[in-house]
Amino acid sequence: MGNESKQTNSGKMASNCFILNRFACVPLSPMALAFMLLIYSFAYPTISSAQSLSASVNRNPVALGEQFQITFTLNGSGNTFTPPAMNEFLVLSGPNQSTSMQIVNGSFSQSVSYSYILQAKKTGTFKIGPGTVNSGGKIIQSNPITINVVAGSQSQGGQQQNNQGNISSGSVFIRVSVDKKSVYKGEAVVATFKLYTNVQVVNYSISKMPSYAGFWSQDMEMPKQMTLYNENVNGTPYQVGEIKKVVLYPQQSGILTIDQMAGECVARVRVNRNRSNNPFDIFNDPFFSDPFFGSGGVRDVPYAIKSDPVKITVKELPSGAPAGFNGAVGEFSLETLLDREKVKTNDAVNLRIKLTGRGNLKLIESPFSTIPEEFESYDPKVGDQISIGSRGATGTRTFEHLLIPRVPGNYQLGPIDFAYFNPETEAYVSLSSPPIKLEVEKGKGDTSPIVSSGGKSDFRIIGRDIKYIKASSGKIEKAHQRFFGTWYFYLLTLVPITAMIALAITKRKQIAMKSDAVGYKSRRANAMAIKRMKEAERNMMQGENGKFYEETGKAIWTYLSDRLRIPVSELSNEHVVAELKKAGATDSTADSFKLLLETCEFARFAGASPSTEPKLIYDQTIKLITDAEKELAS
Repeated sequence: MGNESKQTNSGKMASNCFILNRFACVPLSPMALAFMLLIYSFAYPTISSAQSLSASVNRNPVALGEQFQITFTLNGSGNTFTPPAMNEFLVLSGPNQSTSMQIVNGSFSQSVSYSYILQAKKTGTFKIGPGTVNSGGKIIQSNPITINVVAGSQSQGGQQQNNQGNISSGSVFIRVSVDKKSVYKGEAVVATFKLYTNVQVVNYSISKMPSYAGFWSQDMEMPKQMTLYNENVNGTPYQVGEIKKVVLYPQQSGILTIDQMAGECVARVRVNRNRSNNPFDIFNDPFFSDPFFGSGGVRDVPYAIKSDPVKITVKELPSGAPAGFNGAVGEFSLETLLDREKVKTNDAVNLRIKLTGRGNLKLIESPFSTIPEEFESYDPKVGDQISIGSRGATGTRTFEHLLIPRVPGNYQLGPIDFAYFNPETEAYVSLSSPPIKLEVEKGKGDTSPIVSSGGKSDFRIIGRDIKYIKASSGKIEKAHQRFFGTWYFYLLTLVPITAMIALAITKRKQIAMKSDAVGYKSRRANAMAIKRMKEAERNMMQGENGKFYEETGKAIWTYLSDRLRIPVSELSNEHVVAELKKAGATDSTADSFKLLLETCEFARFAGASPSTEPKLIYDQTIKLITDAEKELAS
């Protein structure tokens, strides 16, 4: 009989217990544990050093569809555990690694366990081969195990439970509820992932986050402490806690799937123990049911949990979209403001466009696209004041356009047209701002010889100054060398003419580049990504890891959208890999982008942190974008 003094599971709750049999233990208080270790240290001072790898299961035979646990235990030290093939069973969880210090027959030893939760898929007799561990260059094998799967019977309600404390198949599960199952493209869907249980759950962990192929997702903030409430499911009462809430915006029509969430919980159940004839089995004595030694007759059972996929029907938006529609779905209002109505050349003016309402705000781009050629413009600064609630995203998105007029004149900005689709009325709505007038005067020190007379290409020459001839009483003498007709006269004449021609060609190229919005974004994708990563770095330095991962994910998605010339709404993790490889990126770079996106998405869930530090994620993102630029440009 082995007595375990301390056990710590990776990623699980640490516990102190003495093993009663292979899969059950009695929790002990620290004082009781110290007392028992003291007794055993005097009675059995031997130290065990033998190394072995053994395999065991918690039940055999098993019923069809029933879950069971297989554990590979290494007594001693070793690394590189290789599990056997388990193709005849469905692997629900694992490997779950734990380390322990044990007192086995009076000898101290250290062991490492690798456990898996399996489910029988069909009846018959199946052999699970040996697992292996590399221990000091020596390969150690476990014993093979033969599993007999029988056609088991289930009690009413589809639940199974035996007197060894195995939880029933309907006691704990995850369910996904959505507020609507038929929506328009771009309309919000609120999905809630709930944990249902009618047994005591002492811990749970999520091993697989759901994927949202075809959706743009935004997580809702969840309370740090889960609140439980009662709910009746098919006549069975459950306690329910909300694990995750997310707002999804479908970006394509058709049947989309909210993928399953999977994980594992630890349920505490009572077990029936028979009194042993072994005189040393003191733990069956009623004395040890005293709270000093921990409560007897209970067992912590690992149990795999997962949700079922949910199908969402997404309808295409109606035809006949008005001008100014760029995919906005919801209900919005439009405001525009110019900070000044009269400026001088080369002075900056700020045009603010404010969209307020409810819908896919974070996917909306600035509706201001027609900028006069006589103005120098920059990418708008985007500001969000958006909250995510049960009705989706609500708030405001503001676009601030910095404009610098280079030529005097009277200009009209706008009108600015914006349109959206209202899914409640199933109709398009068009909004338009009044035209904004701006007077531009010639600035001080502006020596520009041209001025606009109203058109973009209609210019006239102004400012031909004549210097007065000053009379002199002095003697007029003939110059020794004339300037006109010399070689430097022609040189000085050609230089400004050449400069003006080069300036005109450069200006036309800039106008052509800006008119090609898609190509312009593609060329500036790297610079914009680095700019966004500076915001992510600021969040990281302030310890705001949630915002850091959100900004990093946005920087990667925007970079890929601009560089590959594909709208963000049409990108998914799988699409990214395919398009990057098509554009010339290596398999390693494409897969690294996919892994980074999944890492950022995972970290945004309920404040969870991945195993990788934010600083490493930041460095990897910068390096990956730099490498991608080299590969895509070659």
